[in-house]
Amino acid sequence: IPFHFATHLAFLLPSKDFIKHDVSRLYKDLLPYVKITLVEAGPVLLGPFDAALQKYAHGLFKKRDIDVRLGIAVTGVEEFQVEGFHFANRRAMLSDGTSLE
Repeated sequence: IPFHFATHLAFLLPSKDFIKHDVSRLYKDLLPYVKITLVEAGPVLLGPFDAALQKYAHGLFKKRDIDVRLGIAVTGVEEFQVEGFHFANRRAMLSDGTSLE
């Protein structure tokens, strides 16, 4: 089961650095399950900014293996149980009918 790291845009790159430098060193066996997805309800990243900056940011996230989903909103969070796990997991429900677990 992948682990999606949800965060605010301002913490996105520091979160990626944390995963790259700390998680990869301390929890190597978990690294394949960690994925960062940025969900943006608007049609572009950094909407109020210049188009060149928007394009640069999108490219930077793609280069760092961050999944960017534009025009999609988080509509809710629900718990679910996975056999063999002691604790409930949570998934983000998205407006396009998909979910992030």
